[in-house]
Amino acid sequence: MRFSVLSGEEEKRIHEAALCVLEEIGLDVARPSLLSKLEERGFPTPTADRVQIPRKRIEDALARAPQRVTLGARAAAKQAVLDGTRCFTATGGCGSKTLDMDTDVVRPASLADVAASARLADGIEEFDVYWTMVSAQDVDPGTRVARGFLAALQNTMKPIQIIDACNPAEAETLAAMARQLASAGVMHGPPVSMLNSVVTPLRLDPDGTEAALVFAREDLPVVCCSMPIGGVTAPATAAGTVMLAHAEVLAFVTLLQSFHPGCPLIYCPFPVFADPRTGITNYWDPRGEWMYCASLQLGRSTGLPCFGSDYLFSLVSVPDLSSGGGMLETSTVLSFEQLVIDAERVRDARISVSPQDTGPEALAVDVVRRVGPGGHFLGQRHTASHMKEFPISKFAGSTYEVHDRTRDAETPTQRTRNEARREARRILQTHRVKPLPEALEAALLKIATAQTPAMVA
Repeated sequence: MRFSVLSGEEEKRIHEAALCVLEEIGLDVARPSLLSKLEERGFPTPTADRVQIPRKRIEDALARAPQRVTLGARAAAKQAVLDGTRCFTATGGCGSKTLDMDTDVVRPASLADVAASARLADGIEEFDVYWTMVSAQDVDPGTRVARGFLAALQNTMKPIQIIDACNPAEAETLAAMARQLASAGVMHGPPVSMLNSVVTPLRLDPDGTEAALVFAREDLPVVCCSMPIGGVTAPATAAGTVMLAHAEVLAFVTLLQSFHPGCPLIYCPFPVFADPRTGITNYWDPRGEWMYCASLQLGRSTGLPCFGSDYLFSLVSVPDLSSGGGMLETSTVLSFEQLVIDAERVRDARISVSPQDTGPEALAVDVVRRVGPGGHFLGQRHTASHMKEFPISKFAGSTYEVHDRTRDAETPTQRTRNEARREARRILQTHRVKPLPEALEAALLKIATAQTPAMVA
C-alpha cells in the first residue's frame, strides 16, 4: 500500500518553492572556515555568513547520490538495505534520562542503560535498527558518544545509528572505530551511520556539518535531517513547514555531495506543529499525518532513500526507515516497557498497511453458502484455519477498559505497563548477544577512550 497526499502539481509547487528559498535566501553559516570551503566549491556567498544553493547544484547532487544505501550490522541477515522495497523500523532516541524499572523513578541515563536498551531492541523482532536511545550521563562527555556506540555494539547484532555525534572530533573517533571493525571482518556493510540536522530555520550547525562531512568522507551513511516546528521555527501552515523541511534536507544533501560525490545519504524530514498554548512540539496535531506523508512523497521524488516518523502514516507512505519506539516525554526519557509496548504498535501498523488476499479462499463464497442466512461461522474449518492468523494484542486497548475499583487494584493502564515491564525484564534476562572478540573489544575501547585535542578543548 502506498498513500499520496499531494497531486503532481502540488508536489512540483512545493519543490519549486524550496528551490526558490535556497537560491534566493540560502543558509546561514556561522563558521568562516566552513563558508570559505563552500565558496571554494563554487557556492555563492553573498554575505560573510550566508551561502546560497543554486538549482543546478541541487540537481547535480541528487544525480550523484546513490539510490540504495545499506546500514551495516554484525549479522549479515540483519543489514538494512534501503532500496525502496520495504520499511525498516528503528527505536527512538536520544534522551538523557531513564525511567528506572526497579524504582519507577526518572533518573539520569547511564552507560548500562545504553547496553540494556540495545540488548532489549536486539531481542524484539519488530525493531530492525538501533538508534542510540540515550546519552550516558555517567561517562566523560568527551568520550560519551564513542562509549555509547561500543556499548550498543556489544549488545546488538542489528545496525546502529548514532544521533548524538555533535562535533567532528566525535565523528573522527567513530570513523576510527568503524575502520577497526571493518578490518576485523566482524561487520557486514558500513559499521555505523549517523543522523545530523540543519538547524531550522535555514542555519548550518558548523560542528554538526563537519561531523557529517567526516562520515561522508568515510562512505558511512548520513541521515540528512530537518526538524521544523510549524509556527515557531517554520511557517504556521502545513505546506510551509513541509516546504522548509524539504529545502533544508536538499541543502544538506547538496553540500555533502559537493565535498564527497557519491557518498551515501538518506532524506529525513521530521515536520511537526507547535502547541499554540505553550510553543512546544505537538506530536498530536491532526495535521501532522498529512505533513509526514507529504514530506515522504517529496523525499521519494528525489530518488534518495527516505526516513520518516510516525509508524502508521510512515508505513503507508512507504519510507525506507521509520523510528520512534521506547521514548517518553517528547523523546527525552527512555522507557524499557514502552519499547515493548511500541513493538506491538509497529507490528499492528505493518499489518494495517499490508495488502490483503482477495482470492477465492479469502472471499469464502462456499463458506457463506454453507452457513447461510442467520447462521454463524464459528464452527467452520475455514474459521478455525484463518483465526490462527488473527493478531493477539497484549498491550493495546487497555485505555478502553473500565477500572472497577472493587475488583482491580491496578488501572488498565497500570496493568498494561506492568505486564510490559515484566516482558522487558524477561527479554533482558534471557536474550544473549554473541560477544565481540576480546582483542577487538579492547582495541575499540582504546579508540573510544582516547582524548583528542579537540575533545579536551
